[in-house]
Amino acid sequence: MSKARFVLAAVMAMGGLGVVSAGLLVPSVAVAQQKVSVNVGKSLKTAQEAIQKRKWDQALTAIKQADAASPKTAYDQYKINELLWYVYLQQGRNADAARLLEQQMASGQMPAGEKVQRSKTLAQLYFRAGSYGKGIQYANQYLKSVPGDQEMQLMVAQGYYQQKDYKAAIAAAERIVKSGQRPSEDALQLLLRSSYEINDKEGTAQALEQLLKFYPSPDTWQRVLDGYIAQTKHDDELLSLYRLAEDVGALTKPRQYTDMAQALVVAGFAMEGQRVIEKGIAAGVFQGEEAARAQRTLDSAKRRADIERQELPKAAAKLAAAKTGDEMHAVGKLYFSAGEYAKATDALRKALAKGGLSDADAADMLFGISLSRDGKTAEANKAFAAIKDPKFAEVAKLWILKGR
Repeated sequence: MSKARFVLAAVMAMGGLGVVSAGLLVPSVAVAQQKVSVNVGKSLKTAQEAIQKRKWDQALTAIKQADAASPKTAYDQYKINELLWYVYLQQGRNADAARLLEQQMASGQMPAGEKVQRSKTLAQLYFRAGSYGKGIQYANQYLKSVPGDQEMQLMVAQGYYQQKDYKAAIAAAERIVKSGQRPSEDALQLLLRSSYEINDKEGTAQALEQLLKFYPSPDTWQRVLDGYIAQTKHDDELLSLYRLAEDVGALTKPRQYTDMAQALVVAGFAMEGQRVIEKGIAAGVFQGEEAARAQRTLDSAKRRADIERQELPKAAAKLAAAKTGDEMHAVGKLYFSAGEYAKATDALRKALAKGGLSDADAADMLFGISLSRDGKTAEANKAFAAIKDPKFAEVAKLWILKGR
């Protein structure tokens, strides 16, 4: 299984990043205060007026004029830098903004009541600038005062992940998950990826289970299954993933419909393949060349499906006359392809009981899916749990999660 399987979303797209507005109100400059020198205050007032109009270059010019004034007090410099780091922020100069804000916090001029919120802002700025070590430092400083802030807890975890310190990322993400609050989807995704990076199979499975427990939406399933489907080489495993994607509403892409239908036809499920491609066409997912490809796939599926349909009336007799597990399995596949899941379940149950199957795990998987589609979830989960082959076992766990 490759790394790409669990890279479900780009880290920088996660919640809490790119939003550093909290505490970033336009800094005020109390020009009337005696602590601001007159020659500095005039330029700062001009700068603040430009800031209110979002004219950043004009504001920067005025701030530089204020900075060039002489003499200046420490308080003058503090007020100059207050506006300067804010303008840098608006111009996307995050590293410069962070450097100045860090100076402000160490200047001795910042009111004590502002330092907690400013440490959060500084952490966000450093994270934006890619200085993850500094970001973690100030995020942890902020969390000492506000330990329940999940946004900043997540930022710490993300910072460790970016530095490839996956164990620290896991520890930080687990603090969020175990906080008693509903964990964010981003925290669970990060826990999932970090566990995978250090080959922690148990941790990976637990994170995946929690992700699908709290966020079992078609979108979440799609992001999880897309990675599996992209990396899977085994045909029966691939069909099990496609079927799961269909059942949880995560089969949405034109190429998925055609690829699934073609794989089903090749594997001896032509009637199912015809149904799947017709479903995609009816849903209007195909356009242009994809539509032409879908029609070719449908035509091919129909030809093979017609042959299968001719065999259906003989299926009961074939099952009664079957001497081997593989013969019973073949009848179960035919019923499954036709969507007759109760009959498929009966045939597959007999095949598994008979034994001697060429691929018992493939039969177990199909048996579980047939039970699932027949509404017998508890029994289906038992079938999935019986699968031992690693190439199926992980997919079987996904089916079990779906049934919970």
